[in-house]
Amino acid sequence: MRLARVHYPWPSMLLALALVAWQFVLANRGILPPDALPPPLQSPDNLLIGIAALLLLVFLDVWLYLQSSARSRSQLRQFQQRLDELFETRRELGTRARTYSDHADKLKMFISERLLEYIEYDEKFLHFKNIASEVRHNGVISYDKAQTALKQALAGCAPEERRQYEDAAAGLLYLWDLLDLSTTDNLALHVANRIYDCEEHYFQSLLHGGGAGDEPSPFRPTFMMSHALRRALLPITENPDDLRLDDDWKLPLALGDDRFRIELEADAEMLGNENHMVLLLENLLNNALFYSGQKGYAGRYTRVGIVLARLDGDVEVRVYNRGPWIPEDEKDKIYQLGFSSRRIREHHGKGLGLYFVNEIAKGFEGVVAFRNVEIREQEYALSIKLVNGELHKHRIDLVDVDGKPACRLDDDGEPARKKIEWSFASPVASVEIGSEARRKPQLLSSLAPGESSTHLDDANPIMPHWVIDIGNRKRSSSLRFAPLDVRGVQFVARFPSAKSRLDNPD
Repeated sequence: MRLARVHYPWPSMLLALALVAWQFVLANRGILPPDALPPPLQSPDNLLIGIAALLLLVFLDVWLYLQSSARSRSQLRQFQQRLDELFETRRELGTRARTYSDHADKLKMFISERLLEYIEYDEKFLHFKNIASEVRHNGVISYDKAQTALKQALAGCAPEERRQYEDAAAGLLYLWDLLDLSTTDNLALHVANRIYDCEEHYFQSLLHGGGAGDEPSPFRPTFMMSHALRRALLPITENPDDLRLDDDWKLPLALGDDRFRIELEADAEMLGNENHMVLLLENLLNNALFYSGQKGYAGRYTRVGIVLARLDGDVEVRVYNRGPWIPEDEKDKIYQLGFSSRRIREHHGKGLGLYFVNEIAKGFEGVVAFRNVEIREQEYALSIKLVNGELHKHRIDLVDVDGKPACRLDDDGEPARKKIEWSFASPVASVEIGSEARRKPQLLSSLAPGESSTHLDDANPIMPHWVIDIGNRKRSSSLRFAPLDVRGVQFVARFPSAKSRLDNPD
């Protein structure tokens, strides 16, 4: 910005001096010769013209001074405003500097704490690994003795005792495989190497037809996925008989107890060490049980859902649990060694479970993923038939209200609520409920007067979206429809089966 020019009254000053000099010369004519002045200036009658010219110049100088003064004041205000802005910017920069300094100190503290935790964890992990290596090294002889004793006992035991010794031998082998995993440097590579060994024996047996003259395999190269799932469920199930864990599952099959809902759609023969898959499934199930039992998520109908299915030749295991969602910024961290969301949420996790799951899955050339389960809004058509022949039809909307499930009737204009109840002057004979997402509606029949019953959504057995309670009395009845909160997490583990490896050797 150019500075405003300062105006000085030079013209009026010079003219005033000229007038004074002119009058002085006229008053003292002897100073200059008579012809030194021009004729107009030799007469004092022109004084008025000079004074008028002087006043005009004075007015012009005053006007120019006022203009330059106004420009100077304007520039001064602008400079003052800029100074204020500079000082304000300086104060803001100072505040930001102090804030960033505080943040930097906090970040340093956070990094220091995390480093200490990781260093401590690494030391503990190495210590655990060294202990496991020492136990495995020194336990070889004891392991061989125990296995030999179990084989001898198994050969000479009574038929009713055979199952006990077989379970003991399998448990001892499982412990030995866990020690193998705990001492290896690369879990995925260790699991994969065992699968490659099994693959060779499996393909050789198929190539030669498994004849009697063939050399027996030093180990069993394959296992059934359903059997691994049964073994994983056995130590964490309170009532094994409810899930028929001691019997061979004939698929398809649906099972359930007070902790699990299981849908067995298809089975598959898998290559590799069954104990590795058992460890993977145990960690998935224990993780699901932990979060589904937390305060705010446990409920009367809360169960861990398990689905065993086939998809494009691969075997797929889906494990669902009610519980908090996995944040987007943790989706890649949950499989890291030592990372535990339980620690973040003031629990005591060790960060090993999902790490084992991911590493073993990579060893089986499979994948593990998860999705956060949300409430699905949909419309249901409810038809209630009474014993006296009356028929009541309603349309119910299941909606999400502030992250929680609610329901409302289309025909009453009432706001959404937690449940809808009806009372009738006759017992309920049958109930039919359907939705657009389901082709065939669910029919609840054989409802006897005087009996009460509870019915869950069988279109979604793993994560039912609603429950219907029917209270039948001799001459009246009541019916309650309530949506169920299904928010949670579902892990999906997918692996190639032995047959898919045979069909696609690459």
